[in-house]
Parts: sequence; C-alpha cells; structure tokens
Amino acid sequence: MNDRTDSVQKAAYAKSFAASLLKPLDPDKTILANCSSGRFIFPLLFLFISLSLINSFYFDKHLSADGVNYFCSILDNKDFTYISWSRQFANYLTEWPLVMAVKSGITDIPILVKWFALGIYLPYLISFLICIYALRDENKELLLFFLASMAAINLSSDYILAGEHHVMVNMSWPIVFILLRRNILTLVDGFLLWILLIIFSRLYESALIPALIYSVICLARLYCYKSKEQKVIIAGALSLCFIVSAISFYFIINPRDTANRESFVYGIIVTLINPEALAAACFIVVYTIGLILKSRLTIIFAVFPLIIYALFRLFVDHGVTAGVSFSGRTLSVTLLPVLLVGAILVRYFKSELDGTGIMIFVAFITAMVAGNLYNTNNWKDFRHEVKQLVETHAGYIPIEETNLKDNPYRWSWNNTELGLVWSAPLVKSIILNQQNVNWEPFNPRGKLILKNYLQYDYFFISKTGPPNKGIQLTR
Repeated sequence: MNDRTDSVQKAAYAKSFAASLLKPLDPDKTILANCSSGRFIFPLLFLFISLSLINSFYFDKHLSADGVNYFCSILDNKDFTYISWSRQFANYLTEWPLVMAVKSGITDIPILVKWFALGIYLPYLISFLICIYALRDENKELLLFFLASMAAINLSSDYILAGEHHVMVNMSWPIVFILLRRNILTLVDGFLLWILLIIFSRLYESALIPALIYSVICLARLYCYKSKEQKVIIAGALSLCFIVSAISFYFIINPRDTANRESFVYGIIVTLINPEALAAACFIVVYTIGLILKSRLTIIFAVFPLIIYALFRLFVDHGVTAGVSFSGRTLSVTLLPVLLVGAILVRYFKSELDGTGIMIFVAFITAMVAGNLYNTNNWKDFRHEVKQLVETHAGYIPIEETNLKDNPYRWSWNNTELGLVWSAPLVKSIILNQQNVNWEPFNPRGKLILKNYLQYDYFFISKTGPPNKGIQLTR
C-alpha cells in the first residue's frame, strides 16, 4: 500500500514539475521532431558535423597549437600529459587511446596520429549518445542546441582541437538534458548525473558558468520533487555543482599561467573578427527567440546572418587565422551559456520544431560546415609546405628563411615538432622556430626527441649526441 502511495505521490509531483517547467503544446502545430520523417535528422546532422571534424583529423589539424606538443610528450613519456590539475580529466578522456597504443608497442607515427585523433573525437560521440539517452521518450528538439554548440564553438576553434575546452563544451549538454527531464530521475539517471558532474569538475575553468546554471535547475527540482529518492539525487548533484564552481573559480583566480588568463580575456574581443563565430552567434540568438515565441517569421529571419556570411565568403578572401581560431575557446564563456539558457527556455515554453524550423537549422549547420571546410584548406596548404621543406632540405632550417615566416595559419613555437612528426620515419632536416619566440618545448640544437619513433640523420646525432629521453611540458 505504501509503495502504491509513493508511486502516486511521485507521479503527482512529476506532473506538478512538468506543469511549472513546461506549457501546453499547440495541438494544431505539425511537429516534425516527433514524426518518422524527422526522427533521424539530428543523428544525421551530427554525422554531417563529424565529417567536417574527420576532414580536419585527416589533415592533422588536431596537431595544431598544443596538439603536437601533447602528442610528442605522450610518445616519449608513454603517459598522459599533466599540464593543469583543473583540466586533467579532459586530458584523460582525449588521450587514453593514444596512451594505450603507445604502451602496446606501436611506433608508426602516422598510425599514432590517427589514434590521437580518435581520442579527441570520442567525447563528441559519447556526449551525443548520452544526450540521446537523457532525452529518451521525449521530443528530441533540444538536441539542436548540442549540435549548434558543435558548429558554433567547436568548429570555430578547431585550430586547437586538442584543447580541453572542447571536452567541457561537449560534456555540458548531457548534464543539462538529464536535469531538464520532465519525469522523475531514475537511479541510473542519478548515478550518471553524478559521474558526469565529477568529470565536469576538472575539464576547464569556464565550467563555472554552466555549473551555476545547473545549480538553479537543481534548486527548482528540489522544490518540485518531494520524494526521498529524488531529493538525494538532486541534493548530491547540487553539492557536486558547488564543487565544480569552487574548483573553476579557484583556478580562474589562481591560474597556472597569468599570461594565459590575460590572453583569454583578450580572446573575447578577438572573437569579434571571426566571421563563423559572429554568424553563428547571431543565428542562434534570433533562432532561439523564434522558438521561444513560437514565431515562424522570426525563425525565418534567422537566415539573414547566414546570407550575409555566405556573401562575405563569396566576395571576401578572408581565412580565419590560427590566432583568431584559438580565441574561439572564449566562446565557452560567452556563447555556451547563451545556448544553455536557450535550451532551458525552449523546454520551459514547450517549443517544438516544424518543417520550416528544421530546414533553416539544416541550412545553418551546412553553412558552418562549409565554412570550416574552407578554412581547413589553409591549414592543409601549411601542412603541405612543411612537408615539402623537410623532404627537400637537409640540416637545420631557420623558419625565417622560408615562405612560412609570415604564414598566419601556424604558431611560432611548435614548428620544430610538426616538422619532426611529418618527417617520419626518417629525419633529414629540422625546422627551427623563429629566434624571438617566447617559449618552445625544447632546443633541437641541443636535444632530440621521439628517439623510439624516428631515425635521425647522422648529422643531427653528431651535433647533439644520442637522442635524449624526452621533453618536459612546462608551458
């Protein structure tokens, strides 16, 4: 009898929460998200965006920026990278396939580069699958916000695909979707929510803002759900949100490198000259307003930023540079909270997608993917030039004496490592970073790396002695 009473009470409170969070759906509106023709649109769009990421992986774009430094460190040390305590879980999630491959004895660098790419991609796939689970038996329209974050944030900052902020952005969505479920959370939901929040606590410092948003949702659920089981689940989640906030706040105030914090703040301004980021942000704001107001006309107006972006691409020869793309990591502070709040409001107002909304969103994803493919061509050309240099020259190559000197799609400090990786398996030449570089992982005139993976020309061994044990990550 008590079990039955408890079940009735749970159902009543679930209904009460749904009534407070959601509003009635217009029965006259045709919902594409629920019909069989639209059921697979979100998985297809995820695969479409994934193809753009795979294209970047194919041309080794995940080695850009810190990527090649992480890669070389893992190969030499046969272990994970340990850069920042507050981001360590992101390194575990993206690096374990490469670490396992290295420990298994694989020494072919091109193959190991692919293992590294697999590790970077897995958080995207895992997050999407958990999102589908979190939205089971419900309309899947909230998945458009996850896909929008991939197109607007991840693709806009793909010159640092190995960056920890990508993992944080992806993992933020399963958490919010579980918390936004209409029904009571099962024990499996609660356990999964706790695990995700524990992982979320050490991904990236900008997790602070999503954690505060999660806390508000937790407080709302605590108010609406009175059963002991639900209170335990949400109280535990709320406690973990406070821990996430505390860790993030501490490392924002006490960063590993104060220059990095200043660079991050400056990057918020630099993002304003990223055409993909601007077009995506404008589209997302207008499109979300249209969903909330249930205004088809407003949703149609969201096409205008895409039209302006397309015209810009057609008539202006402007590629997103490595530095501008790197600044896209700041979108995890500016645009991600907008997307999260947008998802909450769409759930609250019980907005649904019709055919027009779906088509316009597909147009947005198509425009962002096309722009990303265009930008990747610049990296592909840079990669080709580096390969040509190391294949056709011998000895040390000062980068100031090459056509790469002023190339805006490269970094000042990782050219030596990229040249070595793309020389595999035989190193006949070594590219030297520019002389005024503020920092570089190692001095190639005094040390050689990747001794178990590369065969160095005798010229370099005679200059430096036998290859040293590895490199230290001190950046």
